[in-house]
Formats: sequence, structure tokens, C-alpha cells
Amino acid sequence: MGVIPNSHAQNVFKVTYSVTDVKIQGSLDNLDNNSKQLFEKMADYTKDVNYILIANQEESYFEQENALNKESDSPLEHILSRGAQRFTSFNERVYANHNVDSIVFVRNILNQDFTVKRDYFNFNWVFKKETKKILDFNAIKAEGSYYHPVTNEDLKVVAWYIPSIQLQSGPDIFMGLPGLIAEVDLKGAIVTIKKIETIKNLEIEKINDLKAMNQQEFKDLIKSLNKKFENYIDD
Repeated sequence: MGVIPNSHAQNVFKVTYSVTDVKIQGSLDNLDNNSKQLFEKMADYTKDVNYILIANQEESYFEQENALNKESDSPLEHILSRGAQRFTSFNERVYANHNVDSIVFVRNILNQDFTVKRDYFNFNWVFKKETKKILDFNAIKAEGSYYHPVTNEDLKVVAWYIPSIQLQSGPDIFMGLPGLIAEVDLKGAIVTIKKIETIKNLEIEKINDLKAMNQQEFKDLIKSLNKKFENYIDD
């Protein structure tokens, strides 16, 4: 069984996640050889990307690891990077304050970053009896659903959480379970913990929310952008 040292107030968890499986909506058999090769390159690229969660019992911060978030003039690099983001549909950055159940996230839309402050997403978690080992920790299954404002979809999610690590946090917006979320099974990918560290006095970064829009403003923005896109298509 995995062992984490007793956490004191100054101890912070650094959790590294990666994509362990990518999903295609449809069948690869319907793609030509070039498209299949591109998908395979995207899948390999996506699995090489690490995501970092810094968390304690009161707050957390999540983003893609800087070392792999590199700029490149290569068109292929840009395509692969964007493809990786589509599989997970993760935000650029997410900060959560667990004392007040609120999050601040940065979402990139059409190459522009928008900062949003809102309450936790409501996943209506349902606890299951299934368990499995993740990094030698006992993990318990939970199922949930939520509305994704950008894709305008009601989505399902399966999460596996570790009750022995008493954090409410997880990757991206996924949180609110009685233990650290070790894995999420999403529409486009499965994201799983690959390493857990405890580090004393590690600072948890915050996102400047002075000019953040609220959830309704963000919803209105998405609606407006979708309408402009539809009008552009019609023209």
C-alpha cells in the first residue's frame, strides 16, 4: 500500500498527472493513412505531456508542466499541442479555494485567454463499491456528470479517488471527493497520477481574478462567439 507522510500545515502535495489513454470519437478505420498517422502522433504527444497539481487541504493550483509547454514555430508542433488539449479539454490553469468552494480558471478560446471565477462544478458524485490500486494506493470509484460550457455538452466522468490522502483536489476542474482524485476517465482521454510528492513550504500559486468574469458572463461570451461563428458559416 502507498504511504504518504503525516501532513502538517506547511506540507504541500505536488502531484504529477499524465494521459494514459486517448479516445477517438468514431473509428480509425474511417480515416485515410495520413489522418491515422496524425492521430497516432497526437496520441503519442499527448501521453508525453505532464500536468502538475499543487495542493493542500485549503487550496490547489493546476496547470500543464512548463517544461513541455514550449513554444515552437513548427506547424506540426502547434497541431500536436492543440490536439493534446482537445483530448483532455483541460483549462490553461485552475486555482481552487476549498474553504469557499470556488475556482478560478483560465480558458483559451481562439488564442485569447479568459479568466473566470465561479463556484465548484456540480458533479453529483455517486459513490461505487469498485476499488483498484493506483500507485499502490487503494482507490475508490465515483461517477459524476457535469455541463461543459465551451462544448455545450452534458458529460459523464468516472473518477478514482484515494481516501487515505485527504485532499478535495484533482486534475483541472475535477474535485469535491473525500480524497485526492487519482484518475479521471473523460470523453477524450483517461488521465492518471504518475507521481505524488510532499514538499514543505511549497507556495501555491493563485490566479489574479480582479478582472475575472463570472459564470454567467462566461456563458454569455460563449453564446456570442458561437453565434458569430454560425453567422460566419452562413455567409
